Amino acid sequence: MPTHASADSLPVSVPTPEVRGLPLLGVAPWLLQDATGFVLRQARRHGTPVRLAMGPRGMVLVAHPDELRHVLVEHAKDYLRGNAADLIRPMLGNGLPLTDGALWLRQRRTMQPAFHRTRLALMVPTMARIAARYAGRLVPGERLRTRDLMMRLTRDVIVETMFSDSLGADTAALDQALAAIVHYVGRYAFFPVAVPLWLPLPDNIAFRRAIATLDRLVYGLIAARRAAAGTAPDDLLTALLAARDPETGEAMPDRQLRDEVLNIFFAGHETTANALTWATALLSAHPAVTARLRAEHAQELGTRSPTLEDVGRLEYTSAVVREVLRLYPPAWIVARIAQRDDVLRGRAIRRGDLLLISPFVTHRLAEFWPEPERFDPERFRRDPTLGLGGTKNLAYVPFAAGPHVCIGNHFALTEAIIALVELLRRVELRVEQPGRVRPALGGLLAVAGGLPVQVMPAPRT
Repeated sequence: MPTHASADSLPVSVPTPEVRGLPLLGVAPWLLQDATGFVLRQARRHGTPVRLAMGPRGMVLVAHPDELRHVLVEHAKDYLRGNAADLIRPMLGNGLPLTDGALWLRQRRTMQPAFHRTRLALMVPTMARIAARYAGRLVPGERLRTRDLMMRLTRDVIVETMFSDSLGADTAALDQALAAIVHYVGRYAFFPVAVPLWLPLPDNIAFRRAIATLDRLVYGLIAARRAAAGTAPDDLLTALLAARDPETGEAMPDRQLRDEVLNIFFAGHETTANALTWATALLSAHPAVTARLRAEHAQELGTRSPTLEDVGRLEYTSAVVREVLRLYPPAWIVARIAQRDDVLRGRAIRRGDLLLISPFVTHRLAEFWPEPERFDPERFRRDPTLGLGGTKNLAYVPFAAGPHVCIGNHFALTEAIIALVELLRRVELRVEQPGRVRPALGGLLAVAGGLPVQVMPAPRT
């Protein structure tokens, strides 16, 4: 079992408690067995920050809102992504979520207009149509894996809003590439040492082939869209092609466009699919919440599909989605590297430390969340000040916080709300083995086994 040091009250600049684990491997065996449970136990036992020995550098777990404010908001320039993203950089390159400094600032300024509320309003009908299409294909009595359903649904939303369905039959190649990438990241996210990608291992070969497939698809789309010129559809890819740096007037080169397209795809695809899968698990276990959702949908919408204005009126549905994201934030852990020696809540941080910032742990701190393990959407109706990455309350950070808050957070929330509306009015997804619902290992928080369910007809209202 791991060994550790602890202290109840620490003055400024004292050494940070460390969980040492095994020689060489450190805490890797426990992370590989139950990453979310392990980091939560260490935070509750020692407080944060706390060091977790693993490999040559080790890690520092960070979770308290005061620590998040210091690292993500007040001193963001002192805590950069750096090589913390090396595992996924071969796939995602220098897209907005993986960059710092001048490049990040330029890309953020360039891309922000593409995520304006007016453009989101244009995407909502597509979201509703796709969700209704998938729900309408479900047959009462059939069995399926929820995550597979949600991955296809959210994939089509991204493809149609981003590419105007330009991929066509290539969605199969896209799915295969994504599956290989998810497998790779899940296997190596908490590996104690870096595995060189050039080694001829089966996982490495599949990962490199997946990246080549993504390059072929995305560069092909960019070339076709440039050739279309004035006849191009009004979608996100066209908006990115037209985007200009507000200071220099420069457009993005193709390599940067490729990186941004893939980052938006993955940030808005797998993350939302995982959130909807967790929502299915929680709603199946809480039928009263599900009934109340359906009642709100019937009252506010009747049988019509929601608009963006309707989404703002679905207060209980929004509260449910936010509570799902509290308990199971898809980006459950993010990394930063300290650029200087520092102190977080009286504990020492060293230059070069790899910080693991865990919204999963933050969202379960009893100091801020009474009965933190309980699914209670009413939290967000009782306290409307709970924000989405704002500086006022950093006890809730499903989309990170500070200058690097997720650029697509409103897109993701809107998509999740609309998908729940269209699914719940048509079917009920009943979890077959509720006692076996648990997180899967990986960089994103998925349900182990994909959450098998049986499709049932929705109750008549």
